[in-house]
Amino acid sequence: MYIDSNIFIFAAINQDELGERCRNIIKLIEERKISCAASYLIIDEIIWVLKKRIGKKDALKITRASLSLPIKWLNIDESSIIKMLDVLEETNIDPRDALHTACMINNGFSTILSEDKDFDKIKNIRRMESKEFLENYYSK
Repeated sequence: MYIDSNIFIFAAINQDELGERCRNIIKLIEERKISCAASYLIIDEIIWVLKKRIGKKDALKITRASLSLPIKWLNIDESSIIKMLDVLEETNIDPRDALHTACMINNGFSTILSEDKDFDKIKNIRRMESKEFLENYYSK
């Protein structure tokens, strides 16, 4: 499963039920109870949002902690850029989401853990929200 940056961002700054669910997911990753992959692109997204919301110092600390998680970190390469253009041609999503989608497809992933409903617009990609994921994970 591919994990989106918003899971990390909500874990860091959201104090309601959504934030709690996202923190639980991060904890499951830390404890190696679940495995997931992400593009290095999410590091840029995490620091960008957190820097504006909580300041540079805390944003860097949280971003470094995210990077140290046992996640399969995926590189963006030329094939991802080319695939991104195909995704953009077929959908009405923003280029960053298209790049995530391209990275997913090129690495054999079809499910993304994300709160971003824009991923629902992409055929052959299944978006799973944190609530659905935790309910399914704990029901096993």
